[in-house]
Amino acid sequence: MRAPPPRLHLWRMRARDARAWRAIRLEALASAPEAFGASHDDWAGRPLEDFAERLEASQLWAAGRIAGQPDAVAALEDNLSPAEPDLGWIMSVYVRPAMRGYGLGDALLARLAGVAARRGMTRLGLHVGRDNHPARALYSRGGFIETGAPPFVNERGVTEIEMRMMLPRSRLRDLMRAIRGT
Repeated sequence: MRAPPPRLHLWRMRARDARAWRAIRLEALASAPEAFGASHDDWAGRPLEDFAERLEASQLWAAGRIAGQPDAVAALEDNLSPAEPDLGWIMSVYVRPAMRGYGLGDALLARLAGVAARRGMTRLGLHVGRDNHPARALYSRGGFIETGAPPFVNERGVTEIEMRMMLPRSRLRDLMRAIRGT
């Protein structure tokens, strides 16, 4: 990993950031179509309001050298696995090629893990292309391990694997469990 760029900013993207998110989202879908479930064509014609609504409905975070100008993004989604309410999913991870190796992806994963733990999640999961070695290395550095679940072929024809990580136990969560007697 290269030395971090001077002044790394992390922020949660909101509806007011829709224009910036639209730009980096379309860039990601165009430059790495195999890494995402959606396609550039799926998103390119959408109005800016769709991007704003998505930002308000999710935990999408950005990292960049300049606040408000994302060089990397990643999302935390919960409630995707009703049988596993303590499991959050990392999705839509993208780091601009010129900014790879500076720790932006690492910083975003650490931030999302902290957000997830504060929200009561105990585990994070993600799917990644089996042959996407740079992304797998990022996730491994962040504490994710392969689950051993059988690989699957996604709708774009890419073989993916599942990775998960355990989150540190929260003292508040332990206290709440003790109070509830669980």
